[in-house]
Amino acid sequence: MTGMSLLLMGLLLSTGASGASINGQTIDGDILNSRIAACGVEIDGTDFARLRPFIETSEALAGSVQIAVTKRSASGVSQTSQTNRFADGSLGAIVITVDKPSRVAIEMAVIANDGTPLCRLQTDVELDEHSIRL
Repeated sequence: MTGMSLLLMGLLLSTGASGASINGQTIDGDILNSRIAACGVEIDGTDFARLRPFIETSEALAGSVQIAVTKRSASGVSQTSQTNRFADGSLGAIVITVDKPSRVAIEMAVIANDGTPLCRLQTDVELDEHSIRL
């Protein structure tokens, strides 16, 4: 079972129909390389949702992260796309902010300098006023 499947199952079992608190939620990505211990997007925020991509590595990797977020809400549709370089196994302080309630599609790819895929994430998330639904 993948990390995403386990996370989804855990959220469904622990939250039922009411959703989970949005603060501190982590959406795990698919780890594609043994040098990656964890990767994904952390989501938190009260009035707005802040999406923060992350990786945890076993060595000081360098490469790039590509993240695209499409947000749909009462205020309309917006798209944000970023490509950032990273070094020392840390993505740095990348933050994408969206309004709530909204539905967001997240696509992320982390690639080492030599072109090796390290992590990927593709998911849709519903951001209610006080909860998150995958």
